[in-house]
Amino acid sequence: MKNTPIVLILFTVYIMSFTSCLKDMTIPVYFQIDSVDFSADYITYGTASHKITDVWVTVNGVSVGVYELPAKFPVLTSGKVKLQFSPGIMMDGISSRRPSYPMYTSCFETVDLDVDTVYSFRPSFTYADYVDFAFKEDFEDAGLKFTAIESSPPLEKTGDPKNVFYHKGEINNYSGKISILDTGSSFFEIITNDAYELKNTNTQYCFIELNYKMDIPENDNINVEVGLYVNTITDQKVQRPLIKIKQSPTWKKMYINVTEAMHEQSAYMKDFTVYIKGTTKAGVSATCFFDNIKLVYIPL
Repeated sequence: MKNTPIVLILFTVYIMSFTSCLKDMTIPVYFQIDSVDFSADYITYGTASHKITDVWVTVNGVSVGVYELPAKFPVLTSGKVKLQFSPGIMMDGISSRRPSYPMYTSCFETVDLDVDTVYSFRPSFTYADYVDFAFKEDFEDAGLKFTAIESSPPLEKTGDPKNVFYHKGEINNYSGKISILDTGSSFFEIITNDAYELKNTNTQYCFIELNYKMDIPENDNINVEVGLYVNTITDQKVQRPLIKIKQSPTWKKMYINVTEAMHEQSAYMKDFTVYIKGTTKAGVSATCFFDNIKLVYIPL
C-alpha cells in the first residue's frame, strides 16, 4: 500500500500528458499564402508571365487541400514536417477546372510548427527541367511562327507602348497584332507555319500558353477560337477546336489544354498545326493582340 501514492502520481502524469497530446491534435496551425513567385530564364523558357490562381498543399506527403489565393487555412499538424506546395491554374480559363499545372515545379519546405500559430509562406515556382517547347512566339524575332490565311487580315508586329505586353524584368519591344476593319473581312485566321508530331506515343502532357487582349468598341463582340488542324495518316485535315477565349480589354494569361485532343486524335494523327481565329459581326472593327504563345509539352 505504500506504493499507492506513487502509482497515483504516475497515473495522473500519464493522464495529463495524454490530455495534452489530444489537445495538440485538435488545435491547428494556420498557413497563410498571399501570393507566389515565379521565375524563368527568358532564353530557355520565354516569359515568366503566369496566372497561378491556387496552391495545392501536402504535409508529409498527405494532401490537406487546394486553396485559391490569397489563402489562410487551418492544418491539424505540429512539430517538424515536410511541406509541398504545387501551383494550380484555371485550365482553359474555366473556374471549375483547376488542376495542378504539370509544367511547373513544386516548392518544398521543411519547418518546425507550433500549434495555434500563423505561418506565412510565399512559394516559388519555375518551369520543370523535363519540360520542352515545340515553339515560343514572343514577336521579338525577325520572322513570325504564324501566317494569316488567304483573305484574312495580316498578322503584324506592333511596337506601340500602350499595346505591347510587358512583364517586369523582361525586354518586351513587340507584340502581335491583327485587325478586323469595318470595311473589310469580318474574320481573321492565323496558323502555325510548322506542324508538330506530338501524340500519346511520345508526349505525356501538352498545353498552349498565351497572353492576349482585345480592342473592340463597347457593346460589340469578337469571338476568338484556338484549336488544332490535325493532319491524319490518310492525308486528311481535321479541325479540332479547343476553346473560345473570353473577351478582355487588358492583357490576360491563358493555359489551353491540348492533351485531351492530342490523345483523342492520336490513333490516326500524323501531326498538327495550331490556329487562332476570330469573327465579328459585319461592319464591326476589332483588334486582337497576342504575345508569348508557347506550345509546351512533357515528352515520354
